Amino acid sequence: MNLVIKPVRTDEVELLAEVSRRTFYDTFYQQNTKEDMELFLEHSFNVATLQQEISETENFFFFAKAGDEIVGYLKLSTRETPEELEGVDIIEIARIYAVKEKIGLGVGKFLIESAISFGKELKKQVIWLGVWEHNLKAINFYQRFGFEKFGEHLFLVGNDAQNDWLMKRELFY
Repeated sequence: MNLVIKPVRTDEVELLAEVSRRTFYDTFYQQNTKEDMELFLEHSFNVATLQQEISETENFFFFAKAGDEIVGYLKLSTRETPEELEGVDIIEIARIYAVKEKIGLGVGKFLIESAISFGKELKKQVIWLGVWEHNLKAINFYQRFGFEKFGEHLFLVGNDAQNDWLMKRELFY
C-alpha cells in the first residue's frame, strides 16, 4: 500500500469528524457503555469542536491516504505540556488512528513515523502521548518505536474516568 500524509484542510472538517468518530468508536466501543461512547463522540468529534481545534496554530491534523482513500489520521499538538515535561520543547500525539479495515497493513507504522518526522522538523526535544492502560496492543506498538512510560493521567470517555499511561520518546534532530 502506497501511503502519503496530507494536512487536513479547513474545508475537510466534516470528513475529519466522520473519520474521528468511526475510528474511535471501532477502537473502543467494546470497552465502554453506549451512553459514555455517545457522549464522548458528540462532545469531542462534532464539527464545531474540530473546526475550533483545526483553526488553532498549535494543532496539526493529517490524513494518511492510500490514493484517494483515507486510511488513518493524526492530531499533533504543542498546546499541553504534562508537568513531568515542564521546560522541555514537546509535541503531543493527541490522536493517532487507523481505519479498522486497514489495521495490520502498515498504517499505524506510517502514522507514528510521520508524527516523529514532523516533531523533528519542528525541532522538538520530545514527542509524547497518552494511551489507555488496558490497551496493551497499542502500548506494545509504541514501545517498539522507543516510547516509554513517564506518568499517568485520567481521561474521560463520557462520564467514565479512565487511566492513561503517558509515554514519551526523545527526538534527535
